[in-house]
Amino acid sequence: MNKKEKWAAFKASCRVYLNEKTTMSLYHTRAEGDDMFYQFLQDDIDFVEETFDVIEEKCGTSAKVMIYLLCVEGTPQVKVAEQYGITRRALQVALYKWIDEVFEDDK
Repeated sequence: MNKKEKWAAFKASCRVYLNEKTTMSLYHTRAEGDDMFYQFLQDDIDFVEETFDVIEEKCGTSAKVMIYLLCVEGTPQVKVAEQYGITRRALQVALYKWIDEVFEDDK
């Protein structure tokens, strides 16, 4: 996978992250055969949370929060930029930089 594909996969997982967390919290009893579904949800949640940990480690807490707002909560770039006192363009430049730092192309 290249950077662009990894970023797209991460964003797709972020869009359903909150719903998956809610489903997992309500999923106390599982019927037989639901183990695969449960494991899929848990793997996707882990993927998002581990990626956010890497973002924070490599890019800082502000980057993690901004990406959370953009990808998980669906806050428009303009609103996130205003909240941090930067332009939308500056946010986009930072976002591209963070993507380069976090998502590496496979060799």
